[in-house]
Amino acid sequence: MIRTKIFALLLSVVAGFSGCANNTSDDARKRTVYNAHGLKVITSFSDRKQRTISLLYGNAPALQSAKTGIHHKGELFELVTFKQADNKYWYGSYINGAVQSIELVTSYDKDKNVIAFKYKIPQGQVPGDADARIKSITSHRALVFP
Repeated sequence: MIRTKIFALLLSVVAGFSGCANNTSDDARKRTVYNAHGLKVITSFSDRKQRTISLLYGNAPALQSAKTGIHHKGELFELVTFKQADNKYWYGSYINGAVQSIELVTSYDKDKNVIAFKYKIPQGQVPGDADARIKSITSHRALVFP
């Protein structure tokens, strides 16, 4: 009887330790703290299918255009897309993991009354053509907190 209890206790301890083993790879939990170099957060969004979280940063003119929808020269938009990582402190939620891609969009005067944009991908790969990406990035509206 005592041997059965000791065996059951020992079995539950071994099962508990093996059940708590962490098989998650370090890459899945690798986080990157991104330095936005003084740019302000314009908005954030996620893509559940792609398992990504994106933050759109911008300088003061970009933030203003995201509020009004009117573009001027000198805007700098920086879209940083992170891989999603499980949040170990809040079950079922996700946080930013490693940086997947960085996209830059800058505006300039093409002609007297025409604003044009330059597009650059300094890190990662992004599907789609440059014109579609510029339109997508510059069309995001700013988050406004009450």
